Amino acid sequence: MADDSIPTLALPGGSILQFFVMTIPLFGVYCYFLYLAINRPNIADPDNEAFYEPRIRLTDILYVYLTTWVLYAVLVIYMLWFVNKRRRLSKRYEKEGIVILGDVQYEDEDRWLVNCLFRNHDYGYVIYDLEKVASHPACDYKGPLEGKIRKKVRVYHRFPREQVSILVIPQYPYSGQPKTDLEADWASFSETYLVSEGYNEAADNNRGSIQKVMSRDRSLGIILISLGWLAFLLFASVFVCLQIDEISDVYQDESSYWAWTIFIIVMAGVTPVVAIGGNLIRWKIYERWILRSGKNARPDGSFGSPRKSRRKNRSERGASHTKASEEEDGAYVQMT
Repeated sequence: MADDSIPTLALPGGSILQFFVMTIPLFGVYCYFLYLAINRPNIADPDNEAFYEPRIRLTDILYVYLTTWVLYAVLVIYMLWFVNKRRRLSKRYEKEGIVILGDVQYEDEDRWLVNCLFRNHDYGYVIYDLEKVASHPACDYKGPLEGKIRKKVRVYHRFPREQVSILVIPQYPYSGQPKTDLEADWASFSETYLVSEGYNEAADNNRGSIQKVMSRDRSLGIILISLGWLAFLLFASVFVCLQIDEISDVYQDESSYWAWTIFIIVMAGVTPVVAIGGNLIRWKIYERWILRSGKNARPDGSFGSPRKSRRKNRSERGASHTKASEEEDGAYVQMT
């Protein structure tokens, strides 16, 4: 049995209900749209007074259904594919990572609007020495590694730390992540996961700064709810197209041919491109951020991007060499 004094970071799947409740008002509106589609053939008669009343076009309702379908398709692909790849990448640190010491910088800025929109309070910076990575026996990186690196990382423990364990994948020296925050991430997709021994004191001193994370059950619940939405939207879209078939001869602004055309285009073309292509692009950006991003320390103590720093170092060495050559040439001329 786990020691109760060790904080268990995995959170029971309680946020599924929040996600479900948030979708109820939208579901109610979409059911109202479906009611309009069911009732539209009944008033599609110039002799009916309701025929001349303001109405929502069924084609516009179809646009809404199909747009929402694409968004939920993106979410399902994200949860089924992107999240699994992110978890496998995170677990690589547990299997392959080497441990070095470094610092974690965190500033809890009191800007609630910015934090709500961009979640800046979920991110901090890790600083570690690249030479320590290069000197590790498991590091097989071929390029030059020197100086310190400052890298933006996802943090679960919202307080600054000094000389803590940093996990680095040997093939990617710029991939450093705080070990305790990675353990919290592993807890987010495990039933239970206990943080490293010796973390209790820091946790007790910063109990209010420790963020609980969701368990695996929450992801499964979101997937099931999203699949339910996809089934509803598919049925509703097909039904609206069938209803447009019945009224297209009466309403000049409704076209059965256009409705089925846009339905097929969205289902066979837009959805795969946006859902799969969008998540693929996002994954490439995320993978680069995790494995290759970071800023090297400059001589003045500031930090720049790795490529810019390397170019600057080369230009400085070239300038120094040119200056030395000019001084040597000048001295030679003076001597003659």
